[in-house]
Amino acid sequence: MSGNSNVITLRLSDDELAAIDQRIGLDGVKNRSDLLRRALGTYLADSPELPGQSKVSIVLGAEVRKQLKLLYQITGNEADSIIKIALHDYLNRSVEQIDNLTAKLEERAQNAVDEVSKHRSYKS
Repeated sequence: MSGNSNVITLRLSDDELAAIDQRIGLDGVKNRSDLLRRALGTYLADSPELPGQSKVSIVLGAEVRKQLKLLYQITGNEADSIIKIALHDYLNRSVEQIDNLTAKLEERAQNAVDEVSKHRSYKS
């Protein structure tokens, strides 16, 4: 720990304290204070920079983390950049699919109208 530190009082439920205690010893967490400092640091680092922005967090399995690490070595793109690119591509494909579906439905509806119109004209 660098620099001065301050002691604060924090109220936690028994369940919250038990969850904290379960994490001690994992991922280099030495004690409760260490875990809470890390959690607060992550929260502050992940807070959106501008109003209207939001951050999304996802849990990645070991295989995906390995693949993202390999992609970083190949492309130089960090995981968050790759995920943004993938989300952008997904949104574009979704819009295209909706547009294609709308166009198909409009075509079928027009064909149905044309068929009904033909049928009525034949009866006349």
